Amino acid sequence: MISPDLPITKFEDDILNRGSFAQSLAQVLLQYSHSSSFSIGLYGEWGSGKTSLLNMVLGIVEKSDENIVILRFNPWLCSDPKQLTTQFFKQMATAIKLKKPAAAQAWELIDQYADIFDAASLIPVAGTFVAIAGKILTKQAKKQKEQPVNDLQDIKNKIIEKMIEENLKIVVSIDDIDRLSEEEIIAVFQLVKALADFPKTIYLLAFDYDVVVKALRKVQHGDGKEYLEKVIQVPFEIPAPSIKSIHEALFSKLNTILGDISEERLDKAAWAELFQFGLKEYIKSIRDVIRYTNVFSLKYELLKNETDIVDLLGVACLQVFEPTIYSRLPNLKDILCGATSSYSYESQKAEEEKIQKAISALIADSEKTANIESAKKILGILFPKTGNATGIAYSIGRNYVHRDFLINNNIAVSACFDRYFSLSLENEAIPTSIMKRLIYEANEVEFSNGIEQIYQEGKIVRFLEEIDAYANKNSSVRLSSERASLILKQLARYWGLFKVEEKGFFSIPFEWRFLFCVDPLLKSINETARYFSLRDIFEDSKVQPSTLALLLDDFETQHGRFHDDATVKDEQIITLDQVIELEEIFKKRAIETLESGSALDRYNGLNFLWMLGKIDPELVASKKKSIITDEISLVRVLSYCTSNGKVSGRITSKTWQVNLKNIEEFIDVDEAYQRIQAYVTTNNFLTLSEDDQMNVTAFLLTMEKKSENGIMENHIVEESIQKELRKLVSNITSND
Repeated sequence: MISPDLPITKFEDDILNRGSFAQSLAQVLLQYSHSSSFSIGLYGEWGSGKTSLLNMVLGIVEKSDENIVILRFNPWLCSDPKQLTTQFFKQMATAIKLKKPAAAQAWELIDQYADIFDAASLIPVAGTFVAIAGKILTKQAKKQKEQPVNDLQDIKNKIIEKMIEENLKIVVSIDDIDRLSEEEIIAVFQLVKALADFPKTIYLLAFDYDVVVKALRKVQHGDGKEYLEKVIQVPFEIPAPSIKSIHEALFSKLNTILGDISEERLDKAAWAELFQFGLKEYIKSIRDVIRYTNVFSLKYELLKNETDIVDLLGVACLQVFEPTIYSRLPNLKDILCGATSSYSYESQKAEEEKIQKAISALIADSEKTANIESAKKILGILFPKTGNATGIAYSIGRNYVHRDFLINNNIAVSACFDRYFSLSLENEAIPTSIMKRLIYEANEVEFSNGIEQIYQEGKIVRFLEEIDAYANKNSSVRLSSERASLILKQLARYWGLFKVEEKGFFSIPFEWRFLFCVDPLLKSINETARYFSLRDIFEDSKVQPSTLALLLDDFETQHGRFHDDATVKDEQIITLDQVIELEEIFKKRAIETLESGSALDRYNGLNFLWMLGKIDPELVASKKKSIITDEISLVRVLSYCTSNGKVSGRITSKTWQVNLKNIEEFIDVDEAYQRIQAYVTTNNFLTLSEDDQMNVTAFLLTMEKKSENGIMENHIVEESIQKELRKLVSNITSND
């Protein structure tokens, strides 16, 4: 909820406990009855609430005495000192006419007074005014039988006489005097002191004392303070609002913006630290409150469900009060996000030095940093990784837990960082509302459609990270046994269809992401139902044997089976007897898939033979010899025996590695080489998928062992394979 930076307009809106002061000042105005003018000065810095106080005082006066003429004069609407003087008297005449229409002679004389200034270009200078040369006849003067006016004092005396006759009492407020030019400031005070010092006329003048005194020094080159004291009879320093009142105003605004959010959405401990050690040092006035909450409100409205509230509050603080730091933050995502690595003492120390340099660069311009220590504390709370560099004590700040931070969309998660500055979701992000719907509410059909859509959008890795995070979350919304079972089954059904290449040299193997989800999901299923849920998955024809092999290997490892170190056992999710029963179901499914030939039709369709070989080596050995029946099945076997990844040398390269020993288990490699040599000269080769074409080409290069093709320790670089593949395709197309 954005609020304009406007003063309050009525007594009831007071939130800074200035009501009693306004009441007292209003009583002074109401009781004043002397036959001379009276000036009250309200002194306060910019943003101290002078205008709000004026509005409250005038509001009380209007309600208390309907006969008082009130003129709210805004000198900002005037372009120069001459116009300021003219407009003042024009507006005074209008105010009297509206409030006291019967006092026609008084307001007409004042209007005539204004016309004289306008026609003569009369501008107050140095405490005096220039006499008018000649006779000036205005429209109002004609109505007075064209009585000539020879000087201003004569007109002024007549105005005073009529005001006394009509018993007029006028309250004039002039605000923001300190924001005028020096010439205009001088004009205002000479107006009050000499030109408009009418009886029963009270002036409320609001301004910054230092600014006005400086301007008034130019009056006859005198003492500005002394001149001001001649004009102002009663000076009042605006009572400063208590910092407690300002902070309460902040909390009230934030409560209005956030509404009835759930307790889970707001980390109260983190908010308390952010406010205590950072934000409160910047909020010194109501104007600060308005500026800050306006920025926060806009950010929150755009991404209310996609950001952490405390983080958004911290970022908004930097944006409003430390704009230089805020503008530099987007360039430091990789340094600030995540947790400090702990591979070794040396690497950790090097990383901390890098963070220290980044923090130092952020606040390098000390003149542009409003509060260095508070800015550091905010950064330390937002980015736990920077704790040492920002001087955050052990008792302050948050520990970085990736799963929790990911669910909460914290800024310290690299995948969530950009939205805090762009105010839109990152391309790979999944809206929180969609994730929560799929995790907690969607039925099988809706979940199935959702996961297909997410995969098509290229966000499946992010989806699995979110599943892992939600499944491990300990809170009131922990996954129920039924929800965990549904999610696990749907993931298992789709896993064999996912074709994903992880980016980055240190990226996590895609298969691991599935297993990261499996264990916490199974732990969310109660022990009685856990095995039956798994058996249902193993018997499901929509779940590929390659997926079952991954699941089964996880359970075998927990019991120390089929691994060299059988003494090391992980936490066992199901019993050994249950694992053995699942082995039998898997074995049956694997044989059916091989005999039907469907394994060759699927992406990674043979990626279960390794597990079948552990369970029944003789069976899988005999099955391998019968798999290859044509060139297509040969290609599938070659792809099964080929892997790719990244290796690091002088540069990081993507490479392919063909396991010739594994191929020998299916077919003689020389025979395979001859058959493939012939196959790649046919149009049938062009019908293969790009992956199969790359794998076949890698096999050819491996067999040929040409050093110029970039073979290094049985690894073939991607560029060499692509070069050879282009040559093969060119030869086929040129022969057509």
